[in-house]
Amino acid sequence: MKTLVTGASGFIGQNLVPRLIELGHNVRTFGRASAAPIALAKLGVEHARGDVTNPEQVAQAVEGCEMVFHLAGLVSYRKKDLPRQYAVNVLGTRHVMQACLKEKVSRVVHTSSVAALGLPRKGEIGDEEIEYNLSGLGLAYCDTKHEAEEEVMKFYSNGLNVILLNPGIIFGEGDTHPHHHAIFAAMSKGSLIGVPPGGVTFSDIHDVVDAYISCLSKGRFGQRYALVSSNLSFKEAANIFAKLSGARPPLFKIPGAVLVALGTLAEDFMPSMGINPPLTRQAAWLSQHDIFFSADKARAELGFQPTPFEETVRRTAPYYLGKASASHNNKVG
Repeated sequence: MKTLVTGASGFIGQNLVPRLIELGHNVRTFGRASAAPIALAKLGVEHARGDVTNPEQVAQAVEGCEMVFHLAGLVSYRKKDLPRQYAVNVLGTRHVMQACLKEKVSRVVHTSSVAALGLPRKGEIGDEEIEYNLSGLGLAYCDTKHEAEEEVMKFYSNGLNVILLNPGIIFGEGDTHPHHHAIFAAMSKGSLIGVPPGGVTFSDIHDVVDAYISCLSKGRFGQRYALVSSNLSFKEAANIFAKLSGARPPLFKIPGAVLVALGTLAEDFMPSMGINPPLTRQAAWLSQHDIFFSADKARAELGFQPTPFEETVRRTAPYYLGKASASHNNKVG
């Protein structure tokens, strides 16, 4: 099957494309670079250069494809990135879906996020039926991923066969997110003394890619699936890190109001000194809430099999600790 993967140079893409090649797919990658990443180029993929914000380039990339995995997106919680974030996450998704509908692509898989779902009620585990409730709070990444889902559903209502996947914070081999490398390094040294009071969903890259492969034949069109391997508070996750590394666990939870104040100050003043703030107001606000979602639907319909967080950390720690933190931020796949 002729298969297009947008954003193939990103974390998910570099793990997904080899699996597709193994299954015999004729893969075309699409991205802003002049060529596919070396590891993928060695597999014989065809590369189409372009930007998802350019509808003509997207249409050319989709032409002749029977299957499309839309992975391209801009992950950022910095307010200055909103214009580009809207262009990539919302308009870019519109362009991809529009081209897929016109080309009569038989199956499309859209990469969303649990960030697009909303905030579950306190003490509850959310699911895919939750009503989005984060509008107007200045959470640009959440808003643009949610708006992207709305774009997808418009094209679904017009006959496009599309499935939406919603992973959480993904850990695994090939991850270049500098904060994830920094977390592993700090935990291994016992130098992380405080953690946010909330909690999040974690996803193992192997689980996520398995779900994408399942979508080759499984999943209901017009449905979204939360790809959640574990729901853990930051304190619980940190204690697992500490247990496996033999290091000291964090000593306390940092009050949410303090985190928001620090994130706001960092974002207001550090850029003027040429420094990317390690904490932003958006990330700080979210980190004080328990954002937990069920993977029951993905289990039942995609055969999703979550990996326990402890196994993920044990397997990936050598990768994170043996690789220098990436120097770039907010990469567009």
